[in-house]
Amino acid sequence: MKKGLLSGIILVAIGAFVIYWAIDHSPNASIGEKVNDLLEEDAYRMSEAWYYTSLVAGSVIALLGIRNLLKS
Repeated sequence: MKKGLLSGIILVAIGAFVIYWAIDHSPNASIGEKVNDLLEEDAYRMSEAWYYTSLVAGSVIALLGIRNLLKS
């Protein structure tokens, strides 16, 4: 497997995971999710600054991965 192809796949996977993590732990959760968080011990919500930072970083990482995939 080519190095560019492998690095592209890895970067897309990391970028997609960061975006998923940010959306799953969004500070803009519905009231039902926030009440459920109160009942769970390990519940976690991001601050707005980290939420948007994670979305941008995940998008950039995924786009770099797509670029590597297209170049290989």
